[in-house]
Amino acid sequence: MSIRTSIILVVSLAMVAGWVFFVQLNKTPEVEEEPPWFYNVDMFDLARISIQDEGEEAVFFLGDDGTWHLDAPDGLPVGRDRWGGVTLLVSGPKVRRELVDAQPADIEQYGLVSPSSRIDIDLKDGESINVLLGLLTPDGQNVYAQVDGFPQVFTVFSGWEESLTSLITEPPYPEWYYNVEPATVTQIDLIAKVGPVFLIKDGDGWRFNDEEQRAVDETKMPSLLASLEKPAQTFVADFPADLAQYGLDEPLLSLFVEVERPDEGGFTVISQARFVVGGLTEDGTAYYAQTQRGEFAIPDVFKIDAGWVEGIQAIADNPPYLDEPA
Repeated sequence: MSIRTSIILVVSLAMVAGWVFFVQLNKTPEVEEEPPWFYNVDMFDLARISIQDEGEEAVFFLGDDGTWHLDAPDGLPVGRDRWGGVTLLVSGPKVRRELVDAQPADIEQYGLVSPSSRIDIDLKDGESINVLLGLLTPDGQNVYAQVDGFPQVFTVFSGWEESLTSLITEPPYPEWYYNVEPATVTQIDLIAKVGPVFLIKDGDGWRFNDEEQRAVDETKMPSLLASLEKPAQTFVADFPADLAQYGLDEPLLSLFVEVERPDEGGFTVISQARFVVGGLTEDGTAYYAQTQRGEFAIPDVFKIDAGWVEGIQAIADNPPYLDEPA
C-alpha cells in the first residue's frame, strides 16, 4: 500500500468517525419516564398527621414553635433522630403501578372497603388528604392504595406503609424521654446523697452488685420496680448555657438502668440509660433532669414528676437487704 493510499484511508476514517460523533452528539437521549406520584404535597405545608393501623393510632401535629409533637403523651416534641425524614415520606410516595381499570367496580378485592391502614393528612391551608391502604400485592412487594374520594387504585411500595405504621408501635419519643419498662430492667445503679445502691439481676434473681454481693429481698422488688414506672415529663430547654439554674451542676441523684428485651427477630437487645436529677422547680411539683443514652449525653433539660423522684430517693434511703448475706 502506497503512502498516498494510506493517507486517503486515514482521512476517510477520520471523516466517518467525526460524522458518527456529530450524529451521536445531536441525538436526543431517551429519557425513562418517571413513575407518577400517588399524591404529592410540600412537606412544609403539613400541619397534622394521623396514622392508623389495625385499630391503633398515632397522631402528630406541628406546634406553634415550629416543632412536630406527639399528640400523646402530653404533646411531647418528637425525637430528632426518629422523626428525621418522616415528613418527607408523608409528602407522598411514587406509584409502583396504576391499575388498568381506572374505575374499578370492586375494590374489596384490594382490601380497600375496610382498609387496615389509613393515613390522614391535614394541611396548613385547611385541606386534607386521606390515604387508604389495603392488601399486599401477590408478590408481597407493594400494597394497594387509594386516596379517599377518588376511584383510582394504585400500588405503592409496602415499605412506605411499614415505615409510617411503625411510628405507632415505636413512637418517636424525644431522646431525653424516660420510657423504661420495669419488667425489662436487669441493672439499677442509684447514686444519691445518702449513698449508692447497685442492684443486678442474674439467673439467681436480684442481688447487690457490690463487694458483699448481698441478696435482695425479692418480696420488695415488685414495689421497687414499680418506682421505675414512667413518670410525667415536660420539656424545658435544649442546649441550656447554664446548668446551675436547674441544679444540674451538682445533681441530687443519678439513676442508671440497663434493660434487656427481645427484638422482632428474637435476639436480645441490651440498652442503657442514665438519668440525672437536679433541683426542684419553683412550684415544687417537679425536678429538672437530663438524660444520657449509652455513651451520648442529651443536652435537653426536662421536668420530671416530684413524686417519682422522691420514690427513687426512698430506694436509697431503705435498700432492700436480707438479714443474712447470700
